[in-house]
Amino acid sequence: MMERDYSLLVGSYSDLDALAHQPYAPVPGKGIYAMTLSGDGKLRLNDVTEALNPAVLIPHSNGKTLYAIVETIQDEGDVLRYSVNGDGTLAYRDSFRASGRSTCYLALSPNKDAAIVINYWDAIIDIADVDADGRLGELRQSFRQHHRGDGEWRQVENREDHWGNRQVGPHAHCAHFWRSWVFIPDLGENAVFQYRYDAEAKRLSRETYISFEAGSGPRHMAMHPELDICYVSNELFNTVCVARLDGSDPDAVKPRLVPVQYESTLDDREQTSYVSEIKLSPDARFLYVSNRGDNSLAIFKVLGDGGLARTGLVPTGGKFPRHFAISPCGKVVIVANQDSGHIRVFSRDVETGALTMTDEIFEIPAPNYIRFVNV
Repeated sequence: MMERDYSLLVGSYSDLDALAHQPYAPVPGKGIYAMTLSGDGKLRLNDVTEALNPAVLIPHSNGKTLYAIVETIQDEGDVLRYSVNGDGTLAYRDSFRASGRSTCYLALSPNKDAAIVINYWDAIIDIADVDADGRLGELRQSFRQHHRGDGEWRQVENREDHWGNRQVGPHAHCAHFWRSWVFIPDLGENAVFQYRYDAEAKRLSRETYISFEAGSGPRHMAMHPELDICYVSNELFNTVCVARLDGSDPDAVKPRLVPVQYESTLDDREQTSYVSEIKLSPDARFLYVSNRGDNSLAIFKVLGDGGLARTGLVPTGGKFPRHFAISPCGKVVIVANQDSGHIRVFSRDVETGALTMTDEIFEIPAPNYIRFVNV
């Protein structure tokens, strides 16, 4: 199946009551599971690092540092920093306290000397220094992202309020650097916010926001590595937006992200389902999106101009596929079926993008994120 073994980490929810959403996993996990995916597609558990709700795992480009983001609405979130050992296991280093709750994303600046930390619950955006070793330090900037005026939005009070009212106020989801700008999708404001980044001051200045369809809920983005194109997943409408990136007249203030195409991730648009992860294949010829509810992976072919054509919809063999990862060689996809308490291995045809479920399944309670390391 593959020519080598790979190390990977699997995050899990350890305290289900501390989350903005409500997983229906039978039992909670313990933290971060360090595993090996062998060349023949088999999974092996090597170690477990206990942690509170490590929901997103982001490696530093130095290959030696991993950030694990603690997701909770009961207190401000933390970014835990670990060293990644040669066998893919972890050693704790230190932590950074965020300014908001339900912390959900970290994006390193192009110079790797700053990080944007996103807090979903209250849409607070933090920008912090990062030293040469990857440690997050002094806070350079912190603000709440929104475009509705005072009195036109409110902060949800608890998770029951959030379940029924996810768009009464802002909910930032992720951040992506592109040239001189940063894009931050916001599920609550139905928009992607555009900022100009000052690399010297390590600060953001807001330029504009790009409105999406009311009720669509922009969630995550994938940036094409060669074309001036990005893909935005809309959690509540179960669509992917193809957007053109405009770098012309760089000193002007204008929208740099221009939606040009919308494609559904589902066959049945009437069912209850929520888009989660969006990811390009290593060669950027295919795009994959997971559907929580439909319990499937949508497969899109990336056309020559960056547009999309859906070519498949594959069941994930479990409930609520919150996340998935594609092996660096592109031949394997591993899916985290959160509410079934397992991860599953799929073989991938690198020429057609098609996925085939294998017999390999590994029980991990409430899995929420998968990240290959030491690659």
